[in-house]
Amino acid sequence: MDAVSLIRAGQETDTPWRFRLDELGWRDMVAALEKDTLPFVGLWCDGTDVHALFMLSPTQPLAATLALEDGRYPALSPIRPVSSLYERRAYDLYGAEGMWAVDVRPLVDHDVWSATAPLAATPGPAGSHKGQISFQPSDALLAAGGVNAGVGPATGGMETPLHVAMAMAGETITQAETVSGYAHRGLVARWRNSRLEDACRLSGRVAAGCSVAHQAAFCQAVEAACGSAVGPETSLIRVVLLELERILLHLHTLAGLARGAGALVVASRCAWFREKLLAESAPVIGSRLLMDHCVPGGTSLREATGLGDLCISLAKLGEEIYPGLATLWRTYPALSVRLSGVGKVDAALLDRVGLDGPVARASGKDCDGRRTQRVYQTLWRLTAGRHGGTAEDRALVLLDEIGESLRMLGEAGPRLGLTAGGRVDLTVEDGEGLGMTEGPWGNVLYWVRLHAGRVAQVFVHDPAPAALMVFEDTLAGQDVADLALVRQSLGVNAAALDG
Repeated sequence: MDAVSLIRAGQETDTPWRFRLDELGWRDMVAALEKDTLPFVGLWCDGTDVHALFMLSPTQPLAATLALEDGRYPALSPIRPVSSLYERRAYDLYGAEGMWAVDVRPLVDHDVWSATAPLAATPGPAGSHKGQISFQPSDALLAAGGVNAGVGPATGGMETPLHVAMAMAGETITQAETVSGYAHRGLVARWRNSRLEDACRLSGRVAAGCSVAHQAAFCQAVEAACGSAVGPETSLIRVVLLELERILLHLHTLAGLARGAGALVVASRCAWFREKLLAESAPVIGSRLLMDHCVPGGTSLREATGLGDLCISLAKLGEEIYPGLATLWRTYPALSVRLSGVGKVDAALLDRVGLDGPVARASGKDCDGRRTQRVYQTLWRLTAGRHGGTAEDRALVLLDEIGESLRMLGEAGPRLGLTAGGRVDLTVEDGEGLGMTEGPWGNVLYWVRLHAGRVAQVFVHDPAPAALMVFEDTLAGQDVADLALVRQSLGVNAAALDG
């Protein structure tokens, strides 16, 4: 039997796409996954059970649930490498041990918390190491010569809070590994038994620059759990917010890449264009950060009736500025040369870790969640793509996506403003729901369980874990001076990883 059949052979639950397996069934599923291409989304623990989520298609989830036995479960990381990061987090938070896991090092708990396994029914004693976080290098890093260089987060820069430990040969990185946990905020614990409004606010703080993607996905999950759906104009308002967020974050990323490559004129032009868009949109939307405008059952904008005119205005601004910016990027002396050989990502690596979004599209992968989302059917036309897989290719994909998102805003504008979106009253009942959006760096997915009128449990899938694995793998063979360019072009986000 294949993995899908094995999962569906399990006991049905109240959620039609989630099945409960016994340990033998789970082991059979793991064995079948070795030869199965079923896309893996993530793994999480709730203290009693462990859950593994897969996608049969871009819109059809399938989940397997296993009860922990003595706090243990058979790990998925031997056949789905990115599961390693989820397994390490489950152990740090709940003490749930993945048997035969490929990596058992801490992910977010580095022996400095007031309790170990703080979310377990019986938390463990406090960590004994109260000084600086110690790094445990893997066997591969030790074989490469051990750690002889490192960067972040205490090196004084503005980079994401992630420590990169490296083995070096001269100025070339031979092996690299990361130490995370510096940005851990305890989101899993804060979501538990929270009010819908508070949980939604937390989802907007998972990843800076991706608040709309996270809150829209969270709201969709809550609405699905409640058996409700928002109206078409409300959905379109969310699309407008998503595309505006994509434009703003891509411009921010391009400005950072240009600055790192020494193209200060290009960087300032990107930042200037971004500021023009923010100055135009903030009075209508209500904030510059785009936080807390997607709420369960609808949207919350300062001037919702003016959103249609804003979209038209932003599209016209794009017609004035974007073509010149695109030409400047493509023709600026030495910018292409500086980025062209940096951070080449192989498509096989992307398949292995399951990374999608612009990083995958720059390596020849055809993946864009907007294609299958109903609200995009009359807006979405094409997905920008390249085949080289370098930082230059990723930058050009981001640049092309800015132009496409500006076009979508222009087409959405005339359809908005008639009813200001509106909101639906949700009848909150016990249940589970799933929501998905295409964020600036790829697919963002939320699984939400509701109980007694509150949020009982939340699982988040963000591109961050897969991007981190690609980052570590890609650094081998790179000049150490290119580290920041590789990190920025891959969208590595420590806060989204740490939770």
